[in-house]
Amino acid sequence: MKKILIIVSLGLLLLTSTASAKTAATVNGMKITVKEANKALGVLTKGKMTWSKLPKEGKKQLIDMIAPSKLIAVAAKKQLSSKEKKAALSAYWMQKKLAKIKISDSEAEKAYDKMKKAAKKIKSKTKIPPFDKIKNTLKMQLAQEKVVSKLMKKAKIKLK
Repeated sequence: MKKILIIVSLGLLLLTSTASAKTAATVNGMKITVKEANKALGVLTKGKMTWSKLPKEGKKQLIDMIAPSKLIAVAAKKQLSSKEKKAALSAYWMQKKLAKIKISDSEAEKAYDKMKKAAKKIKSKTKIPPFDKIKNTLKMQLAQEKVVSKLMKKAKIKLK
């Protein structure tokens, strides 16, 4: 999953690059520019390596990493419906926002205690797992709630 996210992220990074730069390689006739290669290397090596310093085998490996994102972008553009494109874009945007939000263990524990109290109040028969088992899921849920809450505060909803 992490590898797929890296490839997709590299693809999105590369889609924003300009086509006027020097060509490093092509894939199915699509240019991969030196600028795109350097951008990907910057991410992968934290700025320690550039295209010009990379040995030939390293260049081949880098192009092999970049190529799938180019191919995926073209295939997605051709094959996804408008509705699917919107859903993918929304999911990517949400993932990007969630990566920036940090939920502390104490925030998650407060939410967990609240959930346990609510379950007790309604005399729920469902057993709530121990905090350690659901902590990460709970943190993700709280982060999602923060993003959605922020959006809803700015929303101007009018019934007709």
